[in-house]
Formats: sequence, structure tokens, C-alpha cells
Amino acid sequence: MTATGKRRKSDGAGPGRPARKSWAWLALVVLSLALAVAGTGFQPVLLDWLLGFVGYFCRILALAVFLRALLSWFRVGYYSWPVIILNDLTDPILLPLRRTMPSLGGRDFTPLVAIMVLYFIPSLVGWLVSLVV
Repeated sequence: MTATGKRRKSDGAGPGRPARKSWAWLALVVLSLALAVAGTGFQPVLLDWLLGFVGYFCRILALAVFLRALLSWFRVGYYSWPVIILNDLTDPILLPLRRTMPSLGGRDFTPLVAIMVLYFIPSLVGWLVSLVV
């Protein structure tokens, strides 16, 4: 408890314990990198790995945003572990969008915008790499 008597929101972090959100993001990065390396046939081509990593990372994240939006339609326990993992993965993307986007008739279009942005990022990175190389 704090001095004002309110409870602090804990994300599992503490002395010697990393924050819970970092584990979800680390798993996403490792999975994306593994898929990118496997997608090139384990050829040591760094640029292909980078482009594959960005593509897989954004696709998996877009899938997580879609699943979170889909689960919001159903009565699912907020403290169940799949919901917690989806929230940990998607909050850094959806919360800034929610702050900037106006509400349109009480509907939340931030997952749709996030998915569109996440599908645009690999194309943008590929275009930027083609300019440099």
C-alpha cells in the first residue's frame, strides 16, 4: 500500500524478478526470430533474417490484437492467463492509439487501426531496405 492507502498495481516485478510483460515480449521476439531463421533455410543472410523477423513479429502481434478484440466479445475472465498474456502483448500498441483516436459512436476501432499499421510496417521496412541496399 502507498501512503495514501491505495494499493499499487503490481505486474510481478520485484527485487530480482523482471516484469511480467517483459517475458511475453521476449517470447514474441524469440519466436519471430526462430521463424525468420527457419524461413530462410538457416542460411546466414542477415538481411533476410531482419526482414523475416519484422514480418513475423508484426504478423504475430496482429494476430494477438485480433484475438484480444475477439475475446472482448465474449465473457472471459480478465485474470485468466491467456487474457493476461494478450493484454501484456497488445497494451503497448493499443493504449497509445486509444489516447489519440476519438471515439466513434462508442465503438473501439483501435484494434482495426493497429492491425492495419502492423501489416504496413513490414512493407515499409522492406522499402527502406531496398533504398539503402
